[in-house]
Amino acid sequence: MGRTLLRRYRFPLVFWGSLTSLMLVLAHLSNRVLRDPAYRLWPLQGWQYVFGGWLQFDGPEYLEIARDGYRYVPGVRSNIVWFPLYPLTVRAVQVVVRNWLMTGIVVSAVCGVLAACLLWKWAGVQGMDGRTRRTAFAAAMLYPYAWYLYGVVHSDSMFLLLVLGCFLLVGSERYVLAGLVGALATATRPTGMAVLPAVVVMAWERAGFLAVPPPPGAGGGRWSRLVQRWQLPVRLVRERWSAALLGPFLACGGLGLWMLYLGVRWGDPLAFKTNQTVYHPGDLPLLKLAYLVRLRDFTDSPSYALTTTFQLLMVVVVLLSVPAVGRRFGWGYGVFVAVLVAIPTVSTEDFMGTGRYLIAAFPVWAMWGERLARRERGWAVVAASGVLMVLLSMGFARSWYLT
Repeated sequence: MGRTLLRRYRFPLVFWGSLTSLMLVLAHLSNRVLRDPAYRLWPLQGWQYVFGGWLQFDGPEYLEIARDGYRYVPGVRSNIVWFPLYPLTVRAVQVVVRNWLMTGIVVSAVCGVLAACLLWKWAGVQGMDGRTRRTAFAAAMLYPYAWYLYGVVHSDSMFLLLVLGCFLLVGSERYVLAGLVGALATATRPTGMAVLPAVVVMAWERAGFLAVPPPPGAGGGRWSRLVQRWQLPVRLVRERWSAALLGPFLACGGLGLWMLYLGVRWGDPLAFKTNQTVYHPGDLPLLKLAYLVRLRDFTDSPSYALTTTFQLLMVVVVLLSVPAVGRRFGWGYGVFVAVLVAIPTVSTEDFMGTGRYLIAAFPVWAMWGERLARRERGWAVVAASGVLMVLLSMGFARSWYLT
């Protein structure tokens, strides 16, 4: 059994293991060797010295929550903006590992390698095989901001793992289990809210309760033609309804319990959202005035303007890909990526952070990988994305504010 599993998942295991080893070495090189003229590896100076490059920005906040719990002061930056499942898991595993940094890396790495295996399985379920499957898998794993899947102390690898698990369970028609795993996803990060409508649409499509209407006659209007062109499932087939189709709504549970905790302890169920305005004080974030100001003052901080512009480009790619994702994989996936990109787009004033949130937009990256596999030199695009990801990971390890 064990050997069969290893053979089945050999490609994602070797792929993930090789990249993780490479990026850990390069992170240490960037974080320590290139910054310290008196650098020496031996004698070892502790885990922080060796692997500290993987603990940046949100990472210390997650470890603080795991170690000391949550704190909230209205109007003051508080750690309740970070959702609870990842730090709770770190707290539980720390009892065994006995070091907070290494515990965070272990939890993220285990989630990352499991997510890689589930992504490989998902690609197979979608009918991909051979070179197409490998290219689609690589395109998602080499997305320019995907270094968070290789052991970085953040919740991104856990979130991707849970999203993939939830969607695969829907594909096997285990709707209650899918809802429960979806609840874990919504307890992991705010963008987990994209799972809620997606898992419902996905399950209803799968069961045939939500279907594409038959083609209209010669008098069909513009809306009817659009429905047929995009294969939109807008027709309810009542005879296909069953109580099992309520199972996906369990995905609300993770977010609901988190809001219940905030309401009972601090009297504000939406404290995580309320406190976000302290971190992102820009007015009317949908207008992206802060981003426009950065462009205007480009020479003051060119690196910030460039990285936010690149993240804007990722937003555009995802938005334009929604119809193709819906037609290729089903409109549950289309809804997922649309809501996933909408959440940071309407809540951040300058696109900073959006690149990382879109790691979970794996249907988009896999779809483009599938298309690139049909082109003679399509692999070069995926490889270039991978090189960019590795270079950005070195900047991240050096504490550059990239996403």
